Amino acid sequence: MNANNKTLKDQADATLDAAHRVADDVQTKVSGLAEKASDTARAVASDLSARASDAATAVRDTAVEQMDNARDALGESGDRLAETLRRAAAEPAAGSLQSRVLSAVAGGVSTAADTLRDRSVSDIAADLRDLARRNPGVFAAGAAVAGFALARFLRASQRRDDAYIYGSARIGQTSHRPDDGRS
Repeated sequence: MNANNKTLKDQADATLDAAHRVADDVQTKVSGLAEKASDTARAVASDLSARASDAATAVRDTAVEQMDNARDALGESGDRLAETLRRAAAEPAAGSLQSRVLSAVAGGVSTAADTLRDRSVSDIAADLRDLARRNPGVFAAGAAVAGFALARFLRASQRRDDAYIYGSARIGQTSHRPDDGRS
C-alpha cells in the first residue's frame, strides 16, 4: 500500500499543481480583462469628454455670434437714435436748453454705439462685472433703468404689432366694431 499511497500522493500533488496553474492562468486572464475594461472605460470617457467639449465650444461660438449680431444691431439702433436726437436738437432755437440737452444726449448715445461696435461682447461683459463690483448701487440703478426701458420698448413693439395685425389703427382712432344692437 505504500506504493499505492505514493501514487495517490503524486496524483494529488499533480492535480494540485495543475489547479495552481489553472488558477494562475485564470488570474492572468482576469487581470488582462480588467486592464482591457479599464482601458476601454478611459477611452470612452475621453471620447465623451472630447465630444462634450466640442459641443460646448459650438454652443459658445453660436452664442457669441448671436451676441455679436445683437451688439451690431444695438449699435445701429443707437446711431439712428443719435441722429434722431440731433435732428430734434436742431429744431428748437439754437442754444436753448432743450437743444443743448438733446445734443448732449445724442453725443452720449453716439459714443455708446461706437463703443458697442468697437468692443467684443466678452470685453463689454468684463466691464459690466467690474462696474458692478466697484459701484453696486450705480449698477443696480442702471439695471433698473435698462429694465424699465426694455419693458417700455417691448410694450410699444407689442402695440405696433397689434396695430399691424388688426389693421392700420392710429393713436386716438377707435376701431370699427360691428353693431351689436347697442345704440
